[in-house]
Amino acid sequence: MDLQLHNKVALVAGGSAGLGLGCAKALAAEGVRVALASRSAEKLESALSVLPSGCLGYQADLSDHHAGSDLIGRVTKDFGRLDILVANAGGPKAGGYRSVGISDYRAAMEQNFLAMAALCNGAIPAMAEFGFGRIIAITSLYVKAPEPNLILSNTARSALTAFLKSVATEVAPLGITVNSLLPGLHRTERLERLSQDLESLAATVPVNKIGDAESFGKIAAFLASEHAWYITGQAILVDGGKYSGLF
Repeated sequence: MDLQLHNKVALVAGGSAGLGLGCAKALAAEGVRVALASRSAEKLESALSVLPSGCLGYQADLSDHHAGSDLIGRVTKDFGRLDILVANAGGPKAGGYRSVGISDYRAAMEQNFLAMAALCNGAIPAMAEFGFGRIIAITSLYVKAPEPNLILSNTARSALTAFLKSVATEVAPLGITVNSLLPGLHRTERLERLSQDLESLAATVPVNKIGDAESFGKIAAFLASEHAWYITGQAILVDGGKYSGLF
């Protein structure tokens, strides 16, 4: 299927590894010119080495939401436009309510809500100029089924989900869709840090497998496509059937 994305421009935040890099690879394979953002210059260099020429890397610490508008400005200046935003950030530290403090909530909200909201706010005017836009946020299965030991992520990403749903309604007439992808268990550095036994984790998923970044990225690429123009305001599970609720 031709996703009709050739020569579109995408910014993938947190794009130098994991699910972000999976999205970048899938978009680049469809002819998208990709801008990667990461705090690590070393990881950016490594990620760019597996992407086509014409993709660019931007070192940026998006844990400070003020960096978001600056990053959008740099990307639109270099590429002339911005069509697709993959809003993605690494999760905050693990822990339940007994082990985290108010300062931890503040840092999580800055990184996983305010920084992502700032990116969206900066991207929307650039997208509206051309009458086309795709905002795809990577959140988590635990937005729907909170995990007690990830209370910071549960809280910040739930706030982001509410923000995205509100924005989706407002920008729909501009030709801009806004959706989030809710990954379950995917093989990433973070999952490997949180669990030493991925085989046992796989047994908790109905498909009996841990997800991979490349397949996840292809779902994001479809959401970015012309074909997905009627999908907006949705929080879409990508979890191998792990979530057991109806809604």
